[in-house]
Amino acid sequence: MFEKPSKLRSAVLGGLIIGALSGIPGLNLINCCCCAGIILGGALSVYLYRQEFTSEMQPMESSDALILGIIAGIVGALMTTALSAMITLVLGPVETELMRGMMEKLTQKLEDRGSIPPGTMDNMREQFEQAVKEAGTIDGILRSLVYALILYPIFSMLGGLIGFGIYGKKKPAAPPPMPPMQQ
Repeated sequence: MFEKPSKLRSAVLGGLIIGALSGIPGLNLINCCCCAGIILGGALSVYLYRQEFTSEMQPMESSDALILGIIAGIVGALMTTALSAMITLVLGPVETELMRGMMEKLTQKLEDRGSIPPGTMDNMREQFEQAVKEAGTIDGILRSLVYALILYPIFSMLGGLIGFGIYGKKKPAAPPPMPPMQQ
């Protein structure tokens, strides 16, 4: 029986998808839906890995999916952090302005309805500005990387397990029909 294919290529491609979905402003909003971009990257890693199998190889196991998810999550965390830092350096705080606009519209609607106390908007604005100042520093980038290195592999492993459930083991090929018996 042949050995299983290398996991590195599939995991890196899944991690690049995670990085692109999580690092590009606008696309990264997909992660607001239960980290869907990260889970998708983990599942994609399993799908790509599954495509490399032949019938002579050992079957894929759930541990393979977990390992693929971990590697894809780490690659995705590194790429997301690098991509976000580069976009912020080149384009400025595009993401920040988008979030600021959304936050102000939402809190204004809540204040108008009386759902939140009147001074809450000012407090939220101050906290947001403080977070923006810290995010652009080396310390903020490193903090973001640490959080990503913890969270991305977890959600990518979940995606790997979901991918394993969907793409899992290939059904063995049916044996050839038996020739008719002669008497």
